[in-house]
Amino acid sequence: MSTKRIIALVVGCVMLIPALGMFIGGAALTIAYATQRDEDGYFDVTIESLRSSTVAVTGEDVRFTADPGSPDWVIDSIDLDVRLSATSLDPDRAIFIGIVRQADLDAYLDGVAHDVVLRLDDGDPAYRRTNGIDDVAPPRDETFWVASSTGTGQQELTWEATSGRWAAVLMNADGSPGVAATLTVGARSDLVLPVAIMLTAIGLVLLVAAVILIVVGASGARRRPPAPAGAPASEPGSPLPPPVSSGTGPSGPR
Repeated sequence: MSTKRIIALVVGCVMLIPALGMFIGGAALTIAYATQRDEDGYFDVTIESLRSSTVAVTGEDVRFTADPGSPDWVIDSIDLDVRLSATSLDPDRAIFIGIVRQADLDAYLDGVAHDVVLRLDDGDPAYRRTNGIDDVAPPRDETFWVASSTGTGQQELTWEATSGRWAAVLMNADGSPGVAATLTVGARSDLVLPVAIMLTAIGLVLLVAAVILIVVGASGARRRPPAPAGAPASEPGSPLPPPVSSGTGPSGPR
């Protein structure tokens, strides 16, 4: 194989894995965009039972922050809408849901017992308990919420995400301990479909280029034709054996 063919084969093999990843990821995102959204265009995750014996359940330190040196408008251009929908498991009890800056929540719940949702394990929330007192001002009386909803029955809020550190809160409207509700978290962005199409297209182009390079490189690895039966093997560069005469001259059989 020539040096160029070896380089083509190596580059094609290196390109193949990321090309497949981009193509499959973009295709999966496109299919999810077409099939997994609700009628309002949101991707939803539902927690059937969100419970705490404390005064609040929170999802904290949600960061919408650009890389160092990038302006905040990079995050704002994502055009991400967040929707929270909660229904109290006690139909007669008023609940409260809200979006707040992380710094304001830290000040509000300073020294107050509450549970922080860390992750979902097969749909069940895993918590981290912050110990403290069970006495806090009713959330509906505070003014630092950027979006909120309170009352009995299903409560819903929508919020257009902006750069910064944010938190989501579920509480009883009067601030009493013992929170129990079903919560649905949804997200929607007009950037999802263009990104999915771009990933699919770039992945497809790279995939085709990788296959072409692999074929071109591998085509130089041609097998040496087999030696005739009974012929001695020769080393590369060694002279070929003299031809066997089949005539009836002096050196041949009578």
